Amino acid sequence: MAGDTDVNDVARDEWKAETTTFRRVRSVIKTTYDGATAGEVAERALVSETTARTHLEDLAETGFVETVSDRGATRYRRSTESLVLEQAQDMLENADAATLLTKVAEMQNEIDSYREETGVDEPEDISWKEADIDAERVRQWQTTRRNLGFAKVALALDQAADAVQGPNAV
Repeated sequence: MAGDTDVNDVARDEWKAETTTFRRVRSVIKTTYDGATAGEVAERALVSETTARTHLEDLAETGFVETVSDRGATRYRRSTESLVLEQAQDMLENADAATLLTKVAEMQNEIDSYREETGVDEPEDISWKEADIDAERVRQWQTTRRNLGFAKVALALDQAADAVQGPNAV
């Protein structure tokens, strides 16, 4: 139909007009876990490849992005450290330290029950031929273990912030 505007085109145009090139590159790489070339990031971020590469290198220097070599090409992906810190900070924004301590104890008890049920220490140690546990239960165990790690990091960040701010901080 003549005169119809593609909603996606409008959204891209607005995103481009309302954000800096750096923010667009950061936004794209924030959800890039398997890695992407500077050209792929550039296309999604609506910037030139040179601009994308410059911002990606800056993000790599800060630890937000890590680089991997893949058949001669440099690929960029979100660093594990930045993901862990983001998850931990989200937890701290939504729960105080006392609540997190309670949740850590609950998750540790849940993991202990998985270990008791299966007779192995880690979900990856389960022998599927011998195990009487379904795949969904294993995924729950893995998720609980991951969340326990995030919660422990959140508590450590909380303690570190208290140490840095000191007893006389306002």
